[in-house]
This record gives sequence, C-alpha cells and structure tokens, in this order.
Amino acid sequence: MVAKHIKSLLYDHDCVIIPGFGGLITRYVPAVVHPVKHTITPPSKRVAFNEKLVLTDGLLINTIAYYNGISAVEAQQMVAAFVMQANNQLKTDNRFELSDIGVFRYNAAHRLEFEYKTGDNLLEASFGLPEISARPVRAEESVVLRSLQKKREQDTPQNGNKFKRRLRRVYSTAAGLIIAGLTGSALYLLSLQTDYNLSSLNPIAQFNNATINNQATASDYTPDYVPVTEEERLAVYQNLLLNAGLATDLEADLIAATSEINDSTWHNESIALSEASENIADQVVEEEAIVEPVLTITEKTGRFYIITGGYSRLQNAETGREEIRKNGHDGKVLTPLRGSRLFRVSAADFATAEEAQAAINEYRKTYGNSIWVLNN
Repeated sequence: MVAKHIKSLLYDHDCVIIPGFGGLITRYVPAVVHPVKHTITPPSKRVAFNEKLVLTDGLLINTIAYYNGISAVEAQQMVAAFVMQANNQLKTDNRFELSDIGVFRYNAAHRLEFEYKTGDNLLEASFGLPEISARPVRAEESVVLRSLQKKREQDTPQNGNKFKRRLRRVYSTAAGLIIAGLTGSALYLLSLQTDYNLSSLNPIAQFNNATINNQATASDYTPDYVPVTEEERLAVYQNLLLNAGLATDLEADLIAATSEINDSTWHNESIALSEASENIADQVVEEEAIVEPVLTITEKTGRFYIITGGYSRLQNAETGREEIRKNGHDGKVLTPLRGSRLFRVSAADFATAEEAQAAINEYRKTYGNSIWVLNN
C-alpha cells in the first residue's frame, strides 16, 4: 500500500521522501529519437534516489493518513514497517523492488544503489502519447527519381527549343528597327523648327553664352558707383521717425507690451510650478504607501503553513507559487530547512495549528488531498 502511494505522489511532485530510507527525485527527460529502431519516445520523468534525504517532510505520511482515514501516528507506523521490510529484504536477497518504479541493491562498497525501471510515463503532460515509429528514407529513391527525370528530358522532342530560338531572333530584330525609326523621326521634327539650331547642343557654345551674359550683367553699374551701408540707411530712418514725433510713442508702446507679457508669463509659470510640486508630493506619498508582499520565507517564523508541494529546484517552486497566486491565494516559497533540500510552496499560513487544520479542508477542494500542514 505504501508503494502505491509513493508512485501516485511522483506524478505530482518532484521529490517524495521515505522517512528513514531515502528520497526519490524526478527529473525531466526530453523526447528521444532512436537512431537504430527509428522510434520517437515522448517526454517523460526519470526517477533517481538519494539515500541522504531521510528526514520526513510530512508529504507521504499525511497522504496515507488522509486516504486511509487514520491518524498521522498510525500512518507513520505503516511507513516504518515498510522501511523495515525493505531493509530486511536487502540484507537477505540483496535486492528490493519498488513496484513500477525501480530496484534497490547494495554495491561492493555496501552502498545502496537504485536502478530505474522504465514503466508508466510519470509526466502528466505526456499522458496518452505513445511511442512513434518513423520509416527511414532510403537513399536509392532519390537516385531513381533523378534517372527517370533525365530519361524524360531526353525523350522530349527538340522542335520546341528551335521554335523558341527563332522567336527570340524575330523579337530582337523588330525592337532594333522600332528604336531606329523613333530616333530618326525625332531628329527630323527638330530640324523642321525654324527657331531651333541643332548646333546649340554643343556644350562649348553654352559655356561661351553664359560668360557673355555675366559680363553684361556686371556692366549695368557705372564705374564710380558706391553702395549704401546698413548703418547709413538705419540712421536715415531714425531721423525721419524723430522728426515725425513717432519714435517716443513707439518705444512706450513696446515697453508696455513687454511688461504685460512678462507679468502674464511669470504668473502662469508660478501656477505650473505649484501644480507640479503638488503632483510630485502625491506620487511620493503613493510610493511610500505601496508595500511589496513577501513571497519567499528564508527564516523560521513559528507560523503554520498549508503546503501544496515540495520541489528540488527553486525554479519549479516559483512556478508553483505563481499558479497559487493566480488562484487568489497567498502563495509563498519556503527555503529548505536544516537537513532537507526541498523548496516547499504554501497556499496560506496561520498563527496556530488549530486554525490551519480548520482551513485545510477548504484548500483541498482546489489543490487536492495531498496537501499538509508544516510548522516553520
């Protein structure tokens, strides 16, 4: 009966500890392609054994107690009897077989060894996937296909190729005649224009014409011409404005307009700065009010945790914690205790054992009957 519960727990957990005997640890094995049998095996779980994991984590004992309707003490006695039977069989026969899991033996150094026995696929994601046989591709098939294709090409008549070559020659000759006719027509139409001289296409003649035009433009001014500077022109304009009595009025208007713009700008900037300071203060208060929840417990707290599973790797434990938090529960990861290597995942924690035992039935509706209470 104990062996049956051990196999059932290996489907859902990475590690199952047999108190006083050792721990069975599973690892993921990807799909395998056999080069000789030409078969594809789906992904699976492979079981290993560690004889140093002897301290109980409560998983096996609580599961046996729940399914058999007995107390935890009676379940612990059943596990102890199972371990004693295994040790006696190893001493007498040097062999102990765990049904559908593997075989235990002592080596020459009297160390306990475990040989995994391939049986049922313990990976739930591969449930129902059979071993697939793949027919190998024969190399001679491609050779036969190439020879058939070559024979068909030789049997094809050559009349079609000759016709295509003649058609290409006709197209090339017709295109050359059309281009020559268009060029001649364009030259003839240009020659009919009375005001157009074909010799003007000469680039040397165009350069000479540009030089003559530049010289004519430069000679538009007299030799004694002196241009008026910018300072002299501004001085004349200022004298005209002062004489008309407009300079004073313009300066006063400019000063008044500038002062109004500066006052309005300063007022708007002061309002914007005050609003920005209020927003920053509100953000600081909000950031101080946010407190991140504790997701990993690394020290003893004295509280009682409802454990949903134990994992040999932290990455798997964090994945289990996120699944619990998606369900709306307070998922946490408990680092391994002294003498253990398992990362445990809890769905809730309570101050007393009575509160935890009273709430465990409610959590079993979501996480199954294999959960238990741990005092950390």
